[in-house]
Amino acid sequence: MKYVALLRGINVGGSSLIRMADLRACVGDLGFEDVGTYIASGNLLFRSSERKAARLESQLETAIKATFGFPVRTVVRSRDEVSRIVGRLPAHWHGNDDLRVNVAFALREADTRAIARGLRPKEGIDELVVTPAALLMATRRDSLGRTGFRLIGTTAYPMLTFRNFNTTLKIAALLDA
Repeated sequence: MKYVALLRGINVGGSSLIRMADLRACVGDLGFEDVGTYIASGNLLFRSSERKAARLESQLETAIKATFGFPVRTVVRSRDEVSRIVGRLPAHWHGNDDLRVNVAFALREADTRAIARGLRPKEGIDELVVTPAALLMATRRDSLGRTGFRLIGTTAYPMLTFRNFNTTLKIAALLDA
């Protein structure tokens, strides 16, 4: 099966730095196949015969900590799971330069519905789509300072890893290739 592992919080603000070549080597040593990365924000693509994403997450987190010396939470989603998430992105978000769109992929133990209940999307500014595996969020670019999507500093924030609209679509395309 084809998977993407989304590493949370690496290569951001000069901390938790991991070179993608080193990450590919680390994961290749686990026996995964067709290991590749997309941009340096921790998007790792690979094949594995393992069917349990939770087991893959555990293997990756253990190997990354052993190799790089610090823990990195990891979200693993199959090609089909990413396809379902992308399929839930509203059509009017595609190509809409007036919106900033982010996909907040949830750690396996996170409850996206509970997280969503803590958000306060503002009418006419924010739009939210909740899936079991991710929160899909759009905010008008001219109103970013007034968004109701305040997650930084909350207990929910460490349960999510964010990718922008274009990165999410590119990951889906790479998984389909």
